[in-house]
Amino acid sequence: MNDDVSQKAKRRPPVRFLLPFFAANGLIYGLNAIYYSFIPKYLKEIAEKSDGEIGVLLSAGPFIGIVSLVFFGIMSDKAKYKNNVLAFIVAMSALLFCMVPMSSSFAYLIFVFTLFMFFLSPFAGLLDTVSLEYTTLAGISYGPIRMLGSLCFGLFSLFLTLALTFFGDFIDVRIIFPVFAAVAFFAVISVKKIPPVKGHAHGKKKLSYREFFKDKVCVTLLALLFAMQFSYGCYANFMQNFLEKELGTAPWVWGLTVFCTISGELVFFVKCDYFFKRFTLRSIMIFSVFVQALRCLSFAFFAYAPAIVATSLLTGSFGAVMVYSAACYVNLTAKKEMRAFGQTLMYAVSFYIPRFLAGMLGGFTVEFLGFSSLMAICAAINIALFAFSKFMPLKSPSLSSGQNNIQGQNL
Repeated sequence: MNDDVSQKAKRRPPVRFLLPFFAANGLIYGLNAIYYSFIPKYLKEIAEKSDGEIGVLLSAGPFIGIVSLVFFGIMSDKAKYKNNVLAFIVAMSALLFCMVPMSSSFAYLIFVFTLFMFFLSPFAGLLDTVSLEYTTLAGISYGPIRMLGSLCFGLFSLFLTLALTFFGDFIDVRIIFPVFAAVAFFAVISVKKIPPVKGHAHGKKKLSYREFFKDKVCVTLLALLFAMQFSYGCYANFMQNFLEKELGTAPWVWGLTVFCTISGELVFFVKCDYFFKRFTLRSIMIFSVFVQALRCLSFAFFAYAPAIVATSLLTGSFGAVMVYSAACYVNLTAKKEMRAFGQTLMYAVSFYIPRFLAGMLGGFTVEFLGFSSLMAICAAINIALFAFSKFMPLKSPSLSSGQNNIQGQNL
C-alpha cells in the first residue's frame, strides 16, 4: 500500500487539470445559490403564492429528487464516465428552470418544479463523487476545491441581492432565470474539461446495494444529516420572506446572511486536513448537532436582523462540516462500484426527504404559528439528538485518509 501511495503521489496532475474542478465546483454551487436563495422570493412577489403554497411547491421538487438522486447515482456508476452524466443534468436543469416564469398557474409550477428538480437534485452528490474520487486517487486535498463552491454560493447570493437592492428600478427577481442559464453554460464546459472519471460498475449487470445499509455508521450519519437538513430547509425556505416581510429589512440583508452562513465553511475547507487528523468522526458530528440546536434557538428567540446575521456567521458552517465529513466517510468505506450510489443516496435520504418535509410542514407551521415557532421545533429536534448521542455508533477510520490517501484503485 505504501508503495502504491508513493508512486501515485509522484504522478500528481499538473495545475491545469485541477482548474476545471475549481470552476465546476464554483459554478455548480452558484447554480444552487440562485435557485435556493431566490426562488422563494420569486414565488412570493411575482407568482403571488401564500406561504402554504410556497411550501407545497418547494416540496414537490425534493419529493422527486429522492428518486432522481438514486437513479442518477446508479446511472453514474454504470456509465462509461461519470462526468458525462453530471454535464447532462446541468444542461437539462438550465432548460427547465427557464420554463418556470412562463406561467404562474399552481398546477403548472408543480409540474415544472418536479421536472426541474429531477435534474437539479443530483448536482452535489455527483459533483462530490467525481471530485472526491479523482482527488483522492491523485493524492490531492478536495477541501480547497470544495471551498470555492461555498464561496461562490455566498457570493452569488450576495451580488444578486445587491443588484436587486440598488438596481431595483430596472430589474426584479426574474433576473435569476437568464443568470442561471448563463452560469449553467459555463458549468457544463467546466465539467467536460474535468479529467474523465470512470463508472466502476460499467458493464456489470448485478450489484447488491444492500451492503451499503449494513454499515451502522452510514445509517447513523443519514439520521444526523436528516435532522440537520430539515432544520436548514426550514430556515432556507422561509427566512428570506421573514426578513423582508416581517422585519422589513432590505433585500441585501438576506444576501449578507447567506454569505455569513458560508463564511465559516471557507476556514473548514482550507483546514479540513487539520480537523480530520485531530478530531474523530463522532466528535465532529455530535458537536455539529449541538451547534445546530443553538443556531435554531437563536433564530427562535432573537429574531431580529443583527442577531440573525451574527448567528449565521458563527454557526452557519456546521451543516457543511457534517455533509463533507459524511461524504469523506462514504468515499473511504464504500466499494468503488457503489460510490456514486452511496453519495447520491446520502443526499436523497438526508437532504431531499427532510427538505420535502421542511417545505410541507414548515410552510403550514409558518402560516399558522409563525417562523419563530418553526425554529423552536427544529431546536427541540436537535436537542433530542444530542441527548441520545452517546448511544450512536460512529466509529470510523481516520477521515483524513478518506480524502488524501491513495487507496490503490484506478480511475
